[in-house]
Amino acid sequence: MRLISSFLLLLCLSSVASAHKLAPSLLELRELPSGVFSVMWRTPVLASTPPTVVFPASCHAIGQLEQSVQEGAIEQRYSILCAGVEGTLNVSFNNLSASRSVALLRWYGVDGSEQQVLLSSDEDIFSPRAQAHGQNAILQFTGLGIKHILIGVDHLLFVLGLLLIAASRNRLLVWISAFTVGHSITLMLVSIGVIPRWPALAELLIAASVLVMALYADRQGQRVQGRAFVVLVAAFGLLHGLGFASVLDELMVTRGNLLPALLGFNIGIELGQIFFIAMIALLLMAVNRVLATRSNWRAPCLLAARTATIYVMGAASMYWMIDRGLTLFEATFRGVY
Repeated sequence: MRLISSFLLLLCLSSVASAHKLAPSLLELRELPSGVFSVMWRTPVLASTPPTVVFPASCHAIGQLEQSVQEGAIEQRYSILCAGVEGTLNVSFNNLSASRSVALLRWYGVDGSEQQVLLSSDEDIFSPRAQAHGQNAILQFTGLGIKHILIGVDHLLFVLGLLLIAASRNRLLVWISAFTVGHSITLMLVSIGVIPRWPALAELLIAASVLVMALYADRQGQRVQGRAFVVLVAAFGLLHGLGFASVLDELMVTRGNLLPALLGFNIGIELGQIFFIAMIALLLMAVNRVLATRSNWRAPCLLAARTATIYVMGAASMYWMIDRGLTLFEATFRGVY
């Protein structure tokens, strides 16, 4: 019966579970004399809904389009000629909202000025003159970290699994700290080039970590404790850090912006985790208050909610493992492993 229930739930979740990954894009614009701009546009190969760049109507492509696949991303290089827009080029994107993604735009002016801005909505427009002072890099990447963790259903389900397993607040704090240390280490090591990121393999193993948490949570009456579980959570944190690092790697963060990007992105991830845990805690408080007057309902309702959550975790993780296993197979043969 459990197997049948898990399979049915897996089918129900499949359309939602596949849309979790943040796939950032990168646009570099170099202003040249006489209204000419050099364009480098980079989007992930495996992005489900790749965004497109929208230039003013007065711009048109000139010269030859160069396209290649570089480390899991489609990279296009070309030039555009824009009449009467020197220093005022307005740029926006299509499909950023649909793909729940972001685009990092780097601007190099003909006067030697440089700007960098993260755009996360189809309504966002970049104009060098309007944003002459740029945006704070740490704040930009903090926002990116918050967005990544809050749409990263696999990361949130892993944390939810820790909440289900923890028998006390102190134990949960230790486990969350171990998870944080783990993903911070690999995020830093990948970003500075010490270890490769292996995105397709990392995503598969992250899905497996959610399944392991679901299996632990299903062991009713068996308290999880000891250093071995702390080490396991830290090891899973290392895997999740590989997933986090893929975001910064795909954005090709420059050396000058690497420290604020790492700091801001990591802060954003932690703030997102804290927000998620706080929302779950508030939800549990509300449920307990509602059930306080119906003591005979409390235990069955909480048990049903716990069981449903474990089924969701197990079904989603199994779907992800199948889906990402196929993606890993595809990525290996396409040379974007």
